[in-house]
Amino acid sequence: MYRIINIMFNTPANDPDYFQKRSQQLLLSGFPMELLNIDFISDASTFIRWHWHDEIEIIYVQEGQAYVTCNEDTICISKGDIFMITPNVKHFITPYDENNTFMISIIMHPSCLFGIGQLEMEKKYINPVIHSQSYKYLLISTKSAAYKHIHKHLKSIIEIFSKKDFGYELLAKSAMLQMWKYIFEYADDTIQHTFKQSKIVSQDEQRVKQAILFIHEHYMETITLDDISNSIMVSKSECCRCFKRTLNVSPFEYLMKYRILESTKRMSKKPHESISEIAGAVGFNNTSYYNKIFKKFMDCTPTEYRTSIKKHIK
Repeated sequence: MYRIINIMFNTPANDPDYFQKRSQQLLLSGFPMELLNIDFISDASTFIRWHWHDEIEIIYVQEGQAYVTCNEDTICISKGDIFMITPNVKHFITPYDENNTFMISIIMHPSCLFGIGQLEMEKKYINPVIHSQSYKYLLISTKSAAYKHIHKHLKSIIEIFSKKDFGYELLAKSAMLQMWKYIFEYADDTIQHTFKQSKIVSQDEQRVKQAILFIHEHYMETITLDDISNSIMVSKSECCRCFKRTLNVSPFEYLMKYRILESTKRMSKKPHESISEIAGAVGFNNTSYYNKIFKKFMDCTPTEYRTSIKKHIK
């Protein structure tokens, strides 16, 4: 009988919110990339249960073999293989021989590549791969033409994380960007060709990028939909349509989520500020409303979140 393997954040792997919590911690860490050891050798009779997450996962098989099931497909990955799973794809992993399987997994939120709001770069280099109906996963075997290049940068990332010297985040991001170039090319030459032809950023994306810059600059103030739409010189309804078509959220939802994320950063930096002071500092005039919105996005209250931060620091 298989057991579930516990691989990150010292959180019980049978916690139904495990992967959601991991995503939140990665985003709020300021560097949303993490390296995990999945060791079936020392923890026999294990498997990783069905789950999905917002991050890209890149698995490198160092020893043994395993079966990865993505949605309805089951793929055998062997020593040396590199296997990428795109965001929000349901998957689980079982070892072929639980006494001889060791893998390294890189977990990375897409925003780690270019940062938040880089719509042109996302459209050209990220979305064709992670949002393509053709690629829920990508197997880069040792026989693949691009393997040498991808493997080289992947090994660099592993080495960088093993040392974690000063500035390791910069080096890891640099190596990941170089690796992504080859992943992108390998994914589908036809997709790459299509997006090379589209050099003009759509009007929607131009408007949303400008609106996002406005929100980031003024989120601490009282902002209305009128203010956001006026910043890009369109009507309120057209502003909402631009956001919906580009980000699949409303301008108000984006503003609220950004304020909440900023408030979590403030909790870490200013532990002595009260919840009401933090709420006011990020643009909420009503603490009760701030608590309600925080709960919606973070699945816990501000007080509970602050307590978890203190425990994590200890």
